[in-house]
Amino acid sequence: MDFNLSDDQVALRDAVRRSAANSDQGLPSILDSSSAKCFANRIARSVTGKAALLLGGFGYSTQYPMGRRMRDAWGWGIAGGAIDIQKVNIASAMIGRRFDQRR
Repeated sequence: MDFNLSDDQVALRDAVRRSAANSDQGLPSILDSSSAKCFANRIARSVTGKAALLLGGFGYSTQYPMGRRMRDAWGWGIAGGAIDIQKVNIASAMIGRRFDQRR
């Protein structure tokens, strides 16, 4: 079987590797880790959503693993920090100042 990675998959792999490689100096940077998490979640939601559409009703059924994978992809956006919080972290790292999220 010939398996070729799409451009998004290659970009995601590189983002995760960059985040992991930069962790040699301690923790990975907020910018690298938050960017990789947001991008990974977007790709996971897109792929599982398309797979569920392809499978029709079986894609949403609890009797088949595809339904769980799609629900997990949406749940992973919350685990480890909501995507909106990750976007605030990315903006803070790019600008160089923290934003008060409680206002």
